[in-house]
Amino acid sequence: MNALRALLVGFLLNSSLHAAPLVAAESLHDAVLGFVRDRTHGIAGRVEVQVAPQNARRRPLACDAFEPFLPSGARLWGRTTVGVRCAGGASTSVFVRVQIRVYGPALVAARPLAPGQILAAEDLRLEEAEVTQPGILTDAAQAVGRRIAVGVNGGYPVRSELLRSVQVITQGERVKVQVAGTGFSVVAEGTAVSHATEGQRVQVRMESGRTVSGTAHAGRLVEVRF
Repeated sequence: MNALRALLVGFLLNSSLHAAPLVAAESLHDAVLGFVRDRTHGIAGRVEVQVAPQNARRRPLACDAFEPFLPSGARLWGRTTVGVRCAGGASTSVFVRVQIRVYGPALVAARPLAPGQILAAEDLRLEEAEVTQPGILTDAAQAVGRRIAVGVNGGYPVRSELLRSVQVITQGERVKVQVAGTGFSVVAEGTAVSHATEGQRVQVRMESGRTVSGTAHAGRLVEVRF
């Protein structure tokens, strides 16, 4: 009888020891989830948060109350990490992996796009997508006038890594130079010293022999501002 009683007591004690970490892990999960949801409340768009389960082999953080914090250099966007310590100044902490997905208007192909095609406004539209993915664009101005390197099916995101700048000025060609400053604007001509893509800085040798630097634009135009 005594042996049976000892076995029963041992079983109950062992069960309670195994049950405690499960409660702690659930509380830790809730603390991290609440922290992230509170900090991302002001983000425009639909936000989804997924907290990774704790490694069962690691000893859980035993706290009466958890205090989540954002580690140095981390940001609440995409795949990230949230630190957790015990409230009250305890030095021990753990780090929890978190996936944050934000859905909002993103640039997608309005129709199938061919490799090498220079994009126009009608080739693009805004549609809900996960904007936390790398390279997602949210404004047509980021893509119009640029060349797409690979084909994209209609409805698929147009990512920044697929776009290439278009050369608008060729070395040695005659260009129009628009010089503008406070209260004046002058147009002259010169010779491009190098190739340039849209928005790139380029040098132009003027008729006087002087070299000026400006911003390249389509139509062999170089804008110089003072």
